[in-house]
Amino acid sequence: MTSSYTVEVLDRSELCQLSAANWDELSANAIDENPFYARAYVIAGLQTIDANADLRAVTVREQGALVGLFLFRLKRWPVERAVAASNVYQFNTQPLIHRDHARAVVAAWQDALQKRQIPRRWSFPDICLSSAFIRECQSLGATSQLDLIPSAAYARARLTRLDGGFDAHLQTVVSKSRAKDIQRSLRRLRELGEVTFERQRDPAMVVQRIEDFLAIEHAGWKGRAGTSFLANDAHAAFARRAFHQEGAARTSVDSLLLDGKPIAISVNLQTGDTVFTPKCAYDENFRKFSPGLVLEYLVIEAFYRDGECAEMDSSTTVDNHVIQGLWNCDRAIAQVLIGPPGWKTRLLASAQQRWAKARHTFKARIGGERVLGIRAALRRWKHKARLIQSNALVGSAGFLHALEALAPAI
Repeated sequence: MTSSYTVEVLDRSELCQLSAANWDELSANAIDENPFYARAYVIAGLQTIDANADLRAVTVREQGALVGLFLFRLKRWPVERAVAASNVYQFNTQPLIHRDHARAVVAAWQDALQKRQIPRRWSFPDICLSSAFIRECQSLGATSQLDLIPSAAYARARLTRLDGGFDAHLQTVVSKSRAKDIQRSLRRLRELGEVTFERQRDPAMVVQRIEDFLAIEHAGWKGRAGTSFLANDAHAAFARRAFHQEGAARTSVDSLLLDGKPIAISVNLQTGDTVFTPKCAYDENFRKFSPGLVLEYLVIEAFYRDGECAEMDSSTTVDNHVIQGLWNCDRAIAQVLIGPPGWKTRLLASAQQRWAKARHTFKARIGGERVLGIRAALRRWKHKARLIQSNALVGSAGFLHALEALAPAI
C-alpha cells in the first residue's frame, strides 16, 4: 500500500519554502477540512506569533505530489513526542490528507512512526474523534499495533441543514423562549435605526471589516483583560495576515449593521463546503440588545437561504457554549495520543489527562475571563523575558568585542 509513498521531515525553513501551489491544492482537497492548516494561516503565524516556534512538518508524497502534511512541534518532557501544531488561534489539528489517498497516507505515516523515521508518539489537541483521519487510524490499528488514547473530550457545535428550512430549525432546535428573546432584541434594535445583515467577501471590504472587528473586540472585555488582538502587536499582525485570505481558505465576514455601522461581527474561514467561525465580537454599548445572538440568528437564516456551504463549524473549544443552543448538532472533540503500546505511552496519556483535568478545574474556579487575563499577563512576561535575554546577549557580545579591541593594547 505504501511502496510508492515517500515520507520526509521538514524543518521550519523547509516548511516555509514548500510549494504554495502544492500546499493550497492539498488544503482544497483534504479529506478533513482544516483552514487553520492552510498555507496563508500557518505562514501568518510563523511571521508573527510563532516567530520563535520550532515548527516542523512530516510530508507524504506520491510520485512527487504532496498528499499528506502533518505539522508538529517536538516536545521532550515527560516523554518525547510530536504535538500537532496549535497556537491560541488554531482550533483544529487535523493533518491535511488528500481525499484520494487517505488510507495510503495514514498507513505511510504509521509505517514511518513504527520505523522511527518520525517521532514515535503523537499528540493531537482539538481533533475530531469522528474525522476521517481518526477513523483510518482506528481501522489500521489492528495491523499497526498503535494505541489511540483520547482525553479532555468536549462537544463542538456544528450547523447542518434540516428539512423544512429555517422555520423548522427554529421550531426543533432553538428554544421558544430564546427565539422570542432574540426576535424581541431585533425589533428593539430596529427602533434605533436601520438594521441589516451583511456578508462580505470583497477583499477590500474584508480588510475594512477585519479592522472593524479588531476595534470592537479591543473596546470590550478582551481589551480590558489584555487578550484582544490589538492588545499585542504580534497578535494584531497575525490577525491582519491570517484573516485576509483567498484561495484554499477563503475569508468572509458576517456583520450586524446598525445604520451602516457594525455592532457585531463574525469572521469566517471556508474550505471546501464548510465554513468555520473562529472569531466574533460585539459592541458592548449595545449589550442589552444581545447583538451577538441577533447576528447568530441572522447567520443561521442566511445559511438556510443562500446555500453557499453545506455545514458550519463553530471552532469552539469548551462544552456548553451558548451557540450549542442555536446550532443543531455537534462533534466530539478531544486530545488524542497515538503511539506504541507500553509504559511510556501510558505515562504520557496519564499526564495529559491529569493536566486537562487540572486546567478545567482551574478555569471553572477562577472564571473564563480571569483565566484569559492571566494568560495574557503570562504572555507579556514571556515577551519581556525574551527581550531581557536578547538584550543580555547583545550586551555580553558588546563586552567581548570591547575586550577583543583592547587586547592588543594590553
